[in-house]
Amino acid sequence: MSKKLITLAVVMSFALIGGAFAAVEDIKVSGDITAQTITRDLSLGLDTIGESENYLFSQVRLRFDADLTEEVSAVIQLINERLWDAEGAADTDMDLDLAYVKMGQMLYEPLTVIIGRQNLRYGNALIVGDPDTNQTVSAAGISQSGDLSLRKSFDAVRAILDYAPYTIDLVYARVAENTVTEADDVTLMGANLSYQWDSYNGVTEAYIFGVENTRNQTTSAFLTAAVPENKSNTFAVGTRSQADLNDNVTLGGEVAYQFGDVSHLDKDLDGNADTPTEFGQLSAWAVQLMSEYRFLNDYDAKIGATYTYLSGDDDTADDNYKAWDPMFEDQSPAEILNILGANTNAHFFTVSTSMMPREDVTVGLLYAKAVLAEKWNYSTWSPITGPATANTYAVDRDNANIGDELDMFAVYDYTEDVQMKLSAAAFLPGSFFTSANDDVAYSVRGSVAVLF
Repeated sequence: MSKKLITLAVVMSFALIGGAFAAVEDIKVSGDITAQTITRDLSLGLDTIGESENYLFSQVRLRFDADLTEEVSAVIQLINERLWDAEGAADTDMDLDLAYVKMGQMLYEPLTVIIGRQNLRYGNALIVGDPDTNQTVSAAGISQSGDLSLRKSFDAVRAILDYAPYTIDLVYARVAENTVTEADDVTLMGANLSYQWDSYNGVTEAYIFGVENTRNQTTSAFLTAAVPENKSNTFAVGTRSQADLNDNVTLGGEVAYQFGDVSHLDKDLDGNADTPTEFGQLSAWAVQLMSEYRFLNDYDAKIGATYTYLSGDDDTADDNYKAWDPMFEDQSPAEILNILGANTNAHFFTVSTSMMPREDVTVGLLYAKAVLAEKWNYSTWSPITGPATANTYAVDRDNANIGDELDMFAVYDYTEDVQMKLSAAAFLPGSFFTSANDDVAYSVRGSVAVLF
C-alpha cells in the first residue's frame, strides 16, 4: 500500500472517530440508585411460614437519551434489581428496561410513532400500567419484592395523533410471545382518546382496550392456547374525568365495563378440571371515585379519599363470569392489601393525608378498608403474588370483611437529588379470615435513593 493510501486511510479513520464522538456528545445520560431494607411478616399467624422476612435489595437504572434529529430521538434504559450479596450472572447483569425510537411528524404533522420497549400508562392505570400488574414482576426481577419492582415496560408500537386539545393514542403491544410457532401469544391492543380542558386543569378520557389470551380468571396466570379458536379475549371500555374545581379541591371518577370470552374455574357437577377450553361470558364492572382537598397553608397539608368497586362473581358454576379482570393494572389500595389479593372482587375505601412540617420533610398517613364485593365460594384464600405466594389462609365464606390497613411514611429530602424514606404498614385481618389466620401482618421499609 502506498504512503498516500496509508495517509488517506488514517485521515478518514480520525474523521470517522471524530464524528462518532460528536454523536456521543449529544447523548444525555441519567439514572437512579435505590437501596432498601425490608422487614415483612405476611403469615397472619400461619405456623408453616416461619420467621418474618428480612432482607436488603437495590434497584439501579441507567438511561441514555439521544436526539438524532429535530423529530427523531431514541431512548435506552438498563435496570438491575437484586438482593444484596446476590452475585450470580443473572443477579448482577443489567436488563433492558426501555429501548424505543420516537419519530415525530411521521407522514404528516400530528402523527408521532414510538416503536420498541416503552412504558404504557393511561389515566390512573386501572387498565394499563404494568404488564405483570403491580403485584408481581417478571422472572428477571426480585420475586421477594415483586410489588416494589420498577419494571413497567411493554414491547409495543404506539401511534399518537395530536389534535390539541384532543389526543388519540393507538397501541399494539406483545405482552408475551410464548411459542413462536403457535398461536399462544398474549397481545394487547387499544385506543385512548384524551381531551384537555381549557380550564380547571381538567382532563377527560375515553378508551377501549382488548387482550387476546388474557389471564385465567381463577389463577390470574396467562393462558397458553395452542390454536386460535381456544383463545380467551377480554375487552374493556371506559371513561375517566378529573378536574380542579378550585385551588383547594380536585374531583375525579372512572367507570369501565369488561366483556369477552374468558377461561374460568369449572365448578360444574361433572367434576371436570379447569382447562383453557372451558369458557364463560365475561360481564364485569369497575368504578373509582377520588377527591382531594388542599389546605394551601405553610405545611402544604392535604387530605384525600378514594372509593373503588371491582365486581366479583358469587356463582362460578354457570357460564356467566362477573369478576373484574385486573388486566395490566398498576394500582394499590394499600401496601399489604396489594400483596394479599388481586385487584378484583372488592370494595376499597381509602383516606389519606400528608403534610410538610418543614420544607425538606414530608409525612403521610393512609387508612384502607377492604370488603368483598361478592361472596367468596371457597374455604381458603391463596394470595396470587408477592412474598406470601405460598400462604394459604383459612377463611369464613359467610363473611365479607377482608380487613383494615394503616400505612405511614416519612420522606427526608437530604438534597435535591438524594431522598431518604421510612414507611410502615399494618394489616388487621377482618372476619373473612378465621381465628387461625387473624394475626396482624406488617411491613417496615427504609430506603435511600439518589438521582443523577
